[in-house]
Amino acid sequence: MTATYCHLLHTSDIHLDDKLGGPGEESYAQLGLMGVVDKALALDVDLFLLAGDLFDHNRVKAPCLRFATEQLARLRCPVVMITGNHDCMTDYSVYQRFDPRDAGDHIYFINEEQGGVLSFPEWDLKIWGRGIVDHHPENKPLEGVPGKDHNGWYIGMVHGYYVERGAGMYSSLITPDEIEASQLDYLAMGHVHVFSEVRHGRTQAVYPGSPNVNQGTREMTAAHVEFKPGEGVQVNRVELDTGMPEARETERHVHFTPGA
Repeated sequence: MTATYCHLLHTSDIHLDDKLGGPGEESYAQLGLMGVVDKALALDVDLFLLAGDLFDHNRVKAPCLRFATEQLARLRCPVVMITGNHDCMTDYSVYQRFDPRDAGDHIYFINEEQGGVLSFPEWDLKIWGRGIVDHHPENKPLEGVPGKDHNGWYIGMVHGYYVERGAGMYSSLITPDEIEASQLDYLAMGHVHVFSEVRHGRTQAVYPGSPNVNQGTREMTAAHVEFKPGEGVQVNRVELDTGMPEARETERHVHFTPGA
């Protein structure tokens, strides 16, 4: 195992829309994005992962896009993004008129239909990501994960619905067998708005929840993930308050040790 220590903040499902407010009157979505960026800066993380649904729909207007660019520009570390089902990469996608990379050279947007791989040699780490182009029952987010070809950390990013069995009527399903077969060290998921984690085989898979408290839950959460050589992956549930005081970490878990 040649990987070095690194840590990241994983978020998703911010659902920015056109209901914007000025300073002191920000919407829940604005507060969510501001809060999770604040936390990434406070933790001084090495990477920031955004696993889909930055936007609530593909019709958001220019002021919303400017706000998103301003917040992404505040981050000092590499930011890796994929699309979700609300901001999917269709012909009418918001990303046809908005390029998050305008926020800076630190933004990495994986927008290839079949997914793409990024390498970060400073941590001997690779990230495979695949966003949603079309959210339907035949879409399989974990289809086509490339095999692991190095001895370091291997992270995946997808947006979809995890099910243990059945649920064939749902779209963009993620199954236990697919997670185990992926051979990923960590799978950063988006779509479910409540923090939750499962492990199948060597892979720890996590929904960070949403930092937007207006998404069916009164929680405002993210996942702080540490990659420790010789120990493995440690996931820390980060809970933020809507008033933006310092976030606190709870429910600390140490999981598996990845092999070479």
